[in-house]
Amino acid sequence: MHTIPPSLYYRFYRYGRGCRIASDGVLSLPEQTAIGTGVMVREGYRWEISSPSKDGSPRILIGDRCECSRFLTIIASGKVELKADAITGPHVYINDARQDWEKGGNPSDTLIIGEGSWIGAHSSILGPVKIGKGCVVGAGSVVLRDVPDYCVVAGNPAEFRRIYEPSSGEWIRVDSEAEARRVLERRSREPLLSICIPGRNQAVELKRCLESIYAQMDDDGLIEVCVLDDASSEETAEVGHHYGQLHRSFRYHRDPDLAAGGSVVASQAADRGRGKFIMLHEPGDSFMPNTLLPFLNVLHTHPECAIILIQPTLIRSNPQTERLEGLSEFFRLTASSSSPPLPVVLNRKDWERTADSVQATNFLDPWVSRQHALLQLNPQFCLCRYTMTEAGRHIGSAP
Repeated sequence: MHTIPPSLYYRFYRYGRGCRIASDGVLSLPEQTAIGTGVMVREGYRWEISSPSKDGSPRILIGDRCECSRFLTIIASGKVELKADAITGPHVYINDARQDWEKGGNPSDTLIIGEGSWIGAHSSILGPVKIGKGCVVGAGSVVLRDVPDYCVVAGNPAEFRRIYEPSSGEWIRVDSEAEARRVLERRSREPLLSICIPGRNQAVELKRCLESIYAQMDDDGLIEVCVLDDASSEETAEVGHHYGQLHRSFRYHRDPDLAAGGSVVASQAADRGRGKFIMLHEPGDSFMPNTLLPFLNVLHTHPECAIILIQPTLIRSNPQTERLEGLSEFFRLTASSSSPPLPVVLNRKDWERTADSVQATNFLDPWVSRQHALLQLNPQFCLCRYTMTEAGRHIGSAP
């Protein structure tokens, strides 16, 4: 494949390293086209910006590691964005206006294809729609409306075929719109991960942390955020009410009788989670970009584990996992770790089973004792070498 010459790179709004863009294509306005790193675009593409932005901001954005097969057509009257790792098959047509005569329409319209989604051959995506993360659009489909994360759609017009359900770890087949809505509603009641955050007079840090979460995730039913506020700051309540209005996946509890901190508040926070897994997290520790989605895959592939033990790494990379077993092995890993303690993510059903089974141990900390009781009931756990935050820690850390 012959690629575009270096002289053209500098005309793009942004052009990342390691890209391979075929020279056999048409670009109407590279100055308002942004290309991420490691992007592959094959022959015969036509990218047309029919309504250039007055401020010079990009109208077509192709995320990191996207793969675009032959004859991809993109027409942007507003903005068209392919998020990281999206894949398009051959002869895909993408237009943020539903009809060609709508060119030059609303410049604020945005068409988005989410991270890791796959668009089948000869499909059309029409109008300012949003296709979520991890979706599949069947070959020859015509998408005219939003598609939630982790769904399979097909047909003309595209309809739901399968929906990922975290509670079972299965892709559920659906045969009607009503059935699809029931599965999506069920998914929102039991997400894959609950991020539980105690708010202790840290409104500014809490807001920054929530921004870092919702910059990566939507109300897709895979993540919920639960904030417990000890009523020590009115600003925390304002942040909680604000996010409660913005996101269905956000829950806020204000309780002046909440424990002051330590192991008791950790247990109280964990008991609030409804997800298949529960993560305890400090409000002052924001998540780094593009780190939550890969971690969800770790949870999906380790549903049998009682604990996910997170070991931050010095070099940013994808999660590296190792299945382990036994309380003695857990002791070995946590005792040899340096301060701060390693973060843990808990299997909620196993956690609930330990509510009345914590036995006295050499540790005075009931939070630690309950983790040990959990591993006595289910000895399987996973070591995940991965860094999601700058500090690399959570309040639910192992001893």
